[in-house]
Amino acid sequence: MTFSLVGRCARTGAYGAAITTSDLAVGSRCVGLAHGKGGVLSQHRTDPRLRDLGVRLLAEGASADAVLTEICGSTPDIEWRQVGVIDAQGRIAVHHGRSMYSIYSHAVVPDCLALGNILDNPEVPVAMAEAFAGQPQAPLAERLLAGLEAGREAGGEVGDRLLSAALRVSGPHEIDLCDLRIDIADGDAVHQLHRLYEAWGGRGEAIRKVALSPDGVPVNRALFEASIARIKALDLTDRFPTERRRQAWTLTE
Repeated sequence: MTFSLVGRCARTGAYGAAITTSDLAVGSRCVGLAHGKGGVLSQHRTDPRLRDLGVRLLAEGASADAVLTEICGSTPDIEWRQVGVIDAQGRIAVHHGRSMYSIYSHAVVPDCLALGNILDNPEVPVAMAEAFAGQPQAPLAERLLAGLEAGREAGGEVGDRLLSAALRVSGPHEIDLCDLRIDIADGDAVHQLHRLYEAWGGRGEAIRKVALSPDGVPVNRALFEASIARIKALDLTDRFPTERRRQAWTLTE
């Protein structure tokens, strides 16, 4: 009941994943990324500990095959799981558990793995991987979204409507370029995820700047003045001497 893809941008070292399912909050438990090192997808009766183990191993420099071997050996329930790994060199490893009763498959193109379970047909991941490969110059997030949308159009999963979806792309300093989630959609989750990404725009870089160089980010003037007004209204100027220290902040319109 899940289809997803994980990929890398060889130019920037970013890794990313896009995923959707008919269950709630898929973005909270299936995707693991290590910037410059690789990515993991752990799905079907998901055990998020497998994702976490994979990320730790990738961060240590392990290959995709070595990571998958460790994951498969770490749990007696591996035959219920579907796991995909891409490493720092773009090598890929995949496990499809024998206890999965549905149509499941995967497809590989350079720098990308697409996979899914409880699928409408085995060609869903093929369409996803081809869509990713068809936009080699696009930002990684857009390639991943294109793949997810192609999977939906190719039949997606069997059963209910897509209820949740997520898009995540890694960044330097362990600060993601984006980590966007639709946890419970009131329509098609993939469509709503695309709308959220378009609204997100370039905020990833703004958030990175706030995290790494907060002194260099001006304060919004309207919020600053509204805060001073509220402090005065509540007679809290001794506790919050913002107005007296006005020169300590750089303001922007």
